[in-house]
Amino acid sequence: MRKRTLGPLLVLILLVPTVSASGQTLSPTPGPVITARAAEQADERHPADRRKVILDADMGELNDDAVTMFMLAKHPSVDLLGVTVVSGNTWVEEGTADALRQLELIGRRDVPVVAGAGEPLMPGRKVRLAAENALYGKAPWAGAFDSPRPPAYDRLPRPPYGGYPSTHPSTSAAADFIVNQVKRYPRQVTFLEVGPATNLALAVRTHPEIVPLVKEVIYMGGAFDKPGNITPAAEFNWWFDPESARIALRTPFPKQTIVPDDVCVKVRYTKAQYDAITAGAPTPVKTMFKDLQGPMFAADPRRSTFLWDALTAAVFLDPQVVKTSQSRYVDVDASFGPDYGRALGYGLDEFSAPANPVGTQRATLILDLDMRRFWDLYIGLLRRP
Repeated sequence: MRKRTLGPLLVLILLVPTVSASGQTLSPTPGPVITARAAEQADERHPADRRKVILDADMGELNDDAVTMFMLAKHPSVDLLGVTVVSGNTWVEEGTADALRQLELIGRRDVPVVAGAGEPLMPGRKVRLAAENALYGKAPWAGAFDSPRPPAYDRLPRPPYGGYPSTHPSTSAAADFIVNQVKRYPRQVTFLEVGPATNLALAVRTHPEIVPLVKEVIYMGGAFDKPGNITPAAEFNWWFDPESARIALRTPFPKQTIVPDDVCVKVRYTKAQYDAITAGAPTPVKTMFKDLQGPMFAADPRRSTFLWDALTAAVFLDPQVVKTSQSRYVDVDASFGPDYGRALGYGLDEFSAPANPVGTQRATLILDLDMRRFWDLYIGLLRRP
């Protein structure tokens, strides 16, 4: 397969990303000084025996990102350090409001919500989208690009489910939050990347010293051995910001795992699972499911949907859910054209490494799951009080 390179302009931009795509200046210095008492209180909130994770998501209203957040927030052995929000399926302002409000509804106001990149890393992505549509046909779904960007998280075209949140997002940039948490808990933090990778790319470009300190990055993204779900070549997350996905995947993290669309299309959520989740005594999550999904299943009991990001949470929460995986060197096509955003996988053994594109990293692709184990975990967590 022909190697593809990024142009000189991209190289210059990627080397000096001091301002986030949302316009926030990224600090080149470590986080604020923490007093002994503050550190003690922080340790009380983040017990050492819990698995530490940051969720980076293009959050929506009870979408797969939100359900992923619920799964992490309700698992007794998980320390959800924070939710960083990025534009993708929704604008960052919408995702921030949805994350805050939904955490309020489940009683997890303690989890920080941090607004991140509002636009893809490279300027002009929306302009290139118009060119893509003209040249190769209109994408069936462009996420945030399908609607105007709101001015603020508390000034949306319509308020979130249950009204605007009473809590507020963190004042730091998402990339800075990521850096500070990784430095605070070296080799303990897993990063669940279930949206476009803009925040992660900004974090590692401004603070490359955190790379060996990250425990693992688990992505929901890419379509390797099947057509994409947005274009014939590309899956949505990596298509929305191919440059950031390429940066993240080429970063030498200690461990990278990918839950691609290849496995996501094997799992369909139906009325049977909806009924199992909503049965019994009411909880805030059950009420939300009934209010937002109940009318849809009433109108069409045979409807079904994919769960995408929730599979990523399951792989993190219970590695035994994985039945089949494969190791490959991975990359993303960031050259404008019909393959823009395509996931690329190379080499199945160490000896093929010289034939792989320079700079690619090895990752584990999840290709099949234990469905019974997955549904037990998924339904069980969403039914928890």
